Amino acid sequence: MGQVDTVLQDAIPPMFSDQTFSQIVSNAPVAISITDPNGTILFVNQMFSEITGYTASELVGRNSSLLSYKATPKSVYENLWNAISTGHHWQGQLVNRKKNGQPYIAEISISRFVAMKGDVCYYAIHKDITEAHQTVTNLKNQSVMFEAVLNATPIAITMIDQDHNTLFSNAKFDKIGQSINGSPVKELLDSLNTDYGITSINEFMKNKEHRYKGVHIENKGGVRERWFDYSLVKIPVSDTTADTYFKPQDAFYTVITITERTREKLLVEERRINSVKLMTRDNKYVHAMQEALMATLHQLQGPFNMIDSAMNILKRTSPSCPGLIAMDEAMETAFRAMHDIKQAIPERNSEAFQPVNINQVIRDATAICTDELLMSSTKLDLILSPKLNSINGMPHRLILALKQLIDNAVDSIQAAKCNERSILITSYAANEETKIIVEDSGGGIADDLRLKVFQPFFSTKPKHQTGCRGIGLSIVQQVLNEHSATITISESDHLKGAYICLTFPSSEW
Repeated sequence: MGQVDTVLQDAIPPMFSDQTFSQIVSNAPVAISITDPNGTILFVNQMFSEITGYTASELVGRNSSLLSYKATPKSVYENLWNAISTGHHWQGQLVNRKKNGQPYIAEISISRFVAMKGDVCYYAIHKDITEAHQTVTNLKNQSVMFEAVLNATPIAITMIDQDHNTLFSNAKFDKIGQSINGSPVKELLDSLNTDYGITSINEFMKNKEHRYKGVHIENKGGVRERWFDYSLVKIPVSDTTADTYFKPQDAFYTVITITERTREKLLVEERRINSVKLMTRDNKYVHAMQEALMATLHQLQGPFNMIDSAMNILKRTSPSCPGLIAMDEAMETAFRAMHDIKQAIPERNSEAFQPVNINQVIRDATAICTDELLMSSTKLDLILSPKLNSINGMPHRLILALKQLIDNAVDSIQAAKCNERSILITSYAANEETKIIVEDSGGGIADDLRLKVFQPFFSTKPKHQTGCRGIGLSIVQQVLNEHSATITISESDHLKGAYICLTFPSSEW
């Protein structure tokens, strides 16, 4: 104790006794040492002995190089001595060696002071930070491994705080953000706002720890249509601010994992469209057969009725005519044949009325017409109102009707051989009615034909053209009658071809 008293005698503030000041230094919770300019140890406190394993008597009088260890670069010692020998403060880390030979990391702060009689000395504050260094290094290693594992997973992962700030994201998450030209978290927030009218993930999670949300990103700005499944998990955390040290407050982060379902969705959609295409084709041919057989019966019924009337007259005027028996048998055979034809008329599968999204009907009808549009080099544009009420209808029948209108528009464009080959389909609501407008750049429909085109077997197509001539608009008329809808035909101001307007009554669904 006397050594530190002698060295620091002139530095003790007058309000403290030398014994009190010596006691403070000796019992300080950090290691303190004092050396002369040559590095000879003049004093060490109790904490210094506990850290190094040497007693004070083993250290005093020996050079501080006793603690040096080979792991400390020579340049570090050079910087240390250059600083303190010129009167500057030095602070840094050294790898020292304990009495038992075990290395440890020392964080040291060294300053120069002038003792009694003008002697220059150095005092050092010394902390063993080996354990803290190991903890920090382990955390860094764990963070690197954690990041490597997350970057290797095929699922996009991010962690956000309660203000939607990103705390961590893996490479897959960043890649998705680049591909959609935006933040996947923002897309989730937009979807939550659209579907539920909420603006934060906190509102969506509420008291639940785990929730799911599907997000659909439509074609926009060169970004293709995408589907994602979001899984959200709430992670409780403690507030780390100083204000909450004595009164801890709970908060939470949200871990979000994102799985892309675009491929599966497109495959399902492709299968659905193929199913719609097959059903539409079958409905068309069933309708065509119905129209053909019923028209055949209608055409035969007149002559048969005339023949039957003539035979009745003949029976009354010439009952002994030898040909009457053969004629009776022929008529009986003819009526049986007509009955068989009537029984052979196919019946289409019934479809229940249900709430129908007109825009979805338009999308489905145009999807199954893709091949025809591509083969005819016809451009199709859609202007669909985003706010349309559902109508009460049969979706597959409506798709069939709209497909017939598109097919007729393509045929008209082909026959007109016009330079502009365009079809425009518009949907909107007006006066509590829902309207579909189909315009084309074809030859149009003459005023005197705008009622005849709905008659079975009447067609404006060239007679050499194959296909169900005169059936298309007959199908449209029948479907519209089933839905209490109307159709009007005029000339398109925009495309100069036909302008066909379908009007559906408002629905009570």
